[in-house]
Amino acid sequence: MPVGKERGSTTVWIVILILVILTVAGLAAGFFYAEKVRGISEGLTRIRNTFSFIFFDRKPHFYALILEKNGKDYRLTPSDSLEISYRDEFIIKDIATDVIFGGGIAADVEGLGGKNDFGKLLKGIDLVDKAVLTGRNDVAENRRGEFYLKITYQGDPIAAIPIRIQITPQDWLRYARSSGNQKVQIEYLKRAIAMNREDTNVRRMLASIYFHAGMTADAIGQYQAILLLKPDDSAILAELAKCYLKSRQYEEVIRITARSIKANPRDDSALADMALAWGRLGDWKKAISSYQASLKIRPDNPVAIFKLGEAYEKTGQLAQAAEQYRLVLGKVPKADHVASALASVSLKMGNFDEAIRWHREVLKRQPKNAAVYANLGLAYGGKGRSREEIENYRKAIELNPEDPVVRFNLAAAFEKVKQEQDAIREYRKALELKPNDPDAMERLASLYFRGRRFGEAAPLYEKLVKINPKNPLFYTRLGFAYAELKKPAESTASYEKAIRFGAKDPQIRQKLALSYEQTGKTKESLAMYEKLAAANPTNDSLNSLADAYMKEKQYDNAIRIYKKLIKQNPKRAAGYASAAYAYGLKGDLDRQIEYYRMSLKLDPEDDEAHANLGAAYEKKGLFPEALKAYTTAYELNPDLTRAARRIPQMKIRIMQQKSQ
Repeated sequence: MPVGKERGSTTVWIVILILVILTVAGLAAGFFYAEKVRGISEGLTRIRNTFSFIFFDRKPHFYALILEKNGKDYRLTPSDSLEISYRDEFIIKDIATDVIFGGGIAADVEGLGGKNDFGKLLKGIDLVDKAVLTGRNDVAENRRGEFYLKITYQGDPIAAIPIRIQITPQDWLRYARSSGNQKVQIEYLKRAIAMNREDTNVRRMLASIYFHAGMTADAIGQYQAILLLKPDDSAILAELAKCYLKSRQYEEVIRITARSIKANPRDDSALADMALAWGRLGDWKKAISSYQASLKIRPDNPVAIFKLGEAYEKTGQLAQAAEQYRLVLGKVPKADHVASALASVSLKMGNFDEAIRWHREVLKRQPKNAAVYANLGLAYGGKGRSREEIENYRKAIELNPEDPVVRFNLAAAFEKVKQEQDAIREYRKALELKPNDPDAMERLASLYFRGRRFGEAAPLYEKLVKINPKNPLFYTRLGFAYAELKKPAESTASYEKAIRFGAKDPQIRQKLALSYEQTGKTKESLAMYEKLAAANPTNDSLNSLADAYMKEKQYDNAIRIYKKLIKQNPKRAAGYASAAYAYGLKGDLDRQIEYYRMSLKLDPEDDEAHANLGAAYEKKGLFPEALKAYTTAYELNPDLTRAARRIPQMKIRIMQQKSQ
């Protein structure tokens, strides 16, 4: 037989032998390993595939794997999927492929373990976390997603089983608890609620996060949803009341706390919240009543005791407020806010020693508290201890130089001890910090006014009348300042407004009348003098009116007023002399002489009256009488030149009369 034919026959027999072996192996596998090979058909398919893999270098086929999950075995084929929840633990025990002894075959659970997870214990919670954190898989509906259990041969994929990841409400709750990001927590809890809308615990957690994130309306919505499921849950009612307090819906607070108290009459916290709401609404009587009811249930609650003290203080019951604050300090000695409140109420009561004591107590723990130093200044000021008052205000300013109130108080303290320049400096600083502060503006303007610094006072009073346009004092001082600054028109307008808004001082009308004179308003000036004299006929007002009549050459009216003055003061020579002068201007020499003589009976030393009497005698041609009057005037006052000049003239006239 030829060698070539012999070799060909050998090859054929080898192939036949291999086929027989594979057939026997396949039948044996089908008989002994029914869980791996389903039926004769599958066995034959595997024989064909294995033959192709071995002799034709084809890619091996994957048939199934055996996986133990939570202690139970599962067989998964390429048409199956793997369901995993956070509670599951599983291990891949066997993999069926065309590779007879499994060499080069690996299993990789995407997102877990390493490149080959065959034979390793794997945990579902790790895969669940991976899916959520990477945003993969439509986990809310538990559909097949993007995670797979991959089978590879020598690194090349030959099959992939989809993994269905099951996310439960408990998973979202777990993620929310583990996250420190409020936004993420809210998103997780919302997903948990979407999967179980009746889970009140999750809703409560979400409501609490909303509340602390400032999303009060959302928190209220969650609490309301819980109350639909649990209407009488006092804890939820209390938390909802806190939400309404935060959002300033005080009527709702009262409604909810009333509901809570109905469910639990011993709920002292609900009563305290109700009291707080009544206080915010300004009904302090009901607030006090609610705090008292709360303290009957829990008498040792320092917060409620303190709040009751605040309510008493708001209603002016300062002694009762102080008593409550002392009770709190007896329980919590280092409660600085309570000590400050007691110090403040003591200050209001005029109990300056106690105010000083408690403020100093606070300073032991808060040595840089500017407000405490400021209040200490007030307390020392109340005791009249100006040095300590100023010292504490200065300490407050060192700690907080931008406080206009303390600057004002320091200025007032300086003003009190007559350190006016220091006071001016501090009032000006107060106004720099708070430019429209009317109190600082008024005090500074007053200091300028008293110091006759009218140029600096006037602009401040101009601002003050804009802030308080009906204050007569401001207009009065502004009128005076304008008069001193030679601004008669502005002075007149200011005095007019002062009178319009109720100024009663007659001096203001007197000054207004003078302003009218200076601006040429003689008719208005005279009318004002007449009103002054009619309303208050004093010597000054009558003299001013008479002078005005004289300027207007209304001599009869002037004489009438002078006679009133004579009647009021019959022993004062000035009235007679003034009337005599008016008679002279009128041309009534007899009456002029008569009144000068009456004036000189009361004041014979009046050189002017003697000289004027001499002039009247001279006009009547009574030269001897005139000479006598001029001589007396000259003897009384040698500097009276007009009398001195008339004496020789009278002697000549007398000689002329005799010669005639």
